[in-house]
Amino acid sequence: MTSTSPGARTTGGADKIERWRRLRQAALALFEQRGFAAVSIDDIAAAAGVSRRTFFNHFDTKAGALFDPAPGEAAQVADLLVREIDTDPWVALTRALKAFLTAEFRTVSARRRILAGQPELSRFLLVANTCLEESLLDWLDSRGIIGLSARTMSGMALSCVRESVMAWDSEGGPAPLFEILDQMFALAAAGTAAIRAAPAARTDTATDRTTPKAGQTRSRILLTAERLFAEHGVFAVSNRQISEAAGQSNNAAVGYHFGTKADLLRAIVEHHTTQMERIREQLLRARGDSTDLRDWVACVVLPFTEHLSSLEAPTWYARLAAQIMTEPQLRELAAAGLRDAPNFYTVVGGLHRCLPALSPELRHRRDDMARTLLVHICAHREHTLPADADAARAAWSDTAAELIDAIEGLYLAPAADR
Repeated sequence: MTSTSPGARTTGGADKIERWRRLRQAALALFEQRGFAAVSIDDIAAAAGVSRRTFFNHFDTKAGALFDPAPGEAAQVADLLVREIDTDPWVALTRALKAFLTAEFRTVSARRRILAGQPELSRFLLVANTCLEESLLDWLDSRGIIGLSARTMSGMALSCVRESVMAWDSEGGPAPLFEILDQMFALAAAGTAAIRAAPAARTDTATDRTTPKAGQTRSRILLTAERLFAEHGVFAVSNRQISEAAGQSNNAAVGYHFGTKADLLRAIVEHHTTQMERIREQLLRARGDSTDLRDWVACVVLPFTEHLSSLEAPTWYARLAAQIMTEPQLRELAAAGLRDAPNFYTVVGGLHRCLPALSPELRHRRDDMARTLLVHICAHREHTLPADADAARAAWSDTAAELIDAIEGLYLAPAADR
């Protein structure tokens, strides 16, 4: 679930947007007063005068209250871009983004002050930029800039914004931010010709910078934790139980190799995300220029099903992913696992470009439905897989085909006029 709301075409829609804004303002105020870690979801709901349940109608996580795009944010950027007539595309992008930052300065400055106390939250800025990127790509397409050229230009512009915000001292007011931003935009414009798309080498998180024996121990702990979490629930399993089940004589083995339970969960998510990103990369090479919605839906479904099919049976990750998706306290882990998944955001952008008739808010809500369907159907399939390896692979293939059919239909379903 994302946190954008439908347009205010009715009183109910206007009320929903107003509740969203109250929650956002309450969260910003509390985070600045107490610090992000010291504020609970209940605190935010109480300050906004709504229930905890209402909070989750608008936001998936506490971090979402700080970083999720505002209702109509994509349309706001699109409108700023449309005003740039007969302007160089790069100059137009920079002007529109500066105008957007000026209009949203209260939120931008509050985010920066909060990030100063908890810089690790900066990974969520990448997710926050996804909504803006769609508007940038749509506008560049209207100017005849498409494919990798459009993605490079929009990515550079948004990177300049993100890095300028992180380099800025919010106590100095808006002027220093825009000075840094102008410098970043100028450097990006001058360096365009020197950009080379050379992906950095990736290493497996289960073995990076470890001895072979330590790597084997980490892998065994990861697999054991994944199984126990899936079977019994994350909150019902202790690090001590995981160490014992993994055959470690030292009951503190989990803490030694990973740290806290949250760190262990994060390592599990990132390990699987890395494998799925590789499959997405292969799919994008074959289908990245497609204008067919079904091709992009396949790029959503197949990384998950093909990855699960490749694992040695029995597998547990789909059931763990379903638990993470439905448990508010665990949802931030899913977002954290995507911080190094650029192919995921490319797939989302390609899929959305095939749905110009849907508003950005409606597209995001259907994204939520599609992800929920994908994860929960795979969790059910994982639990009922046949023991025979060939039969299991065939079952995953059938599941993938059925999911592609269902999710394509979900995106193409007509929108009710509310």
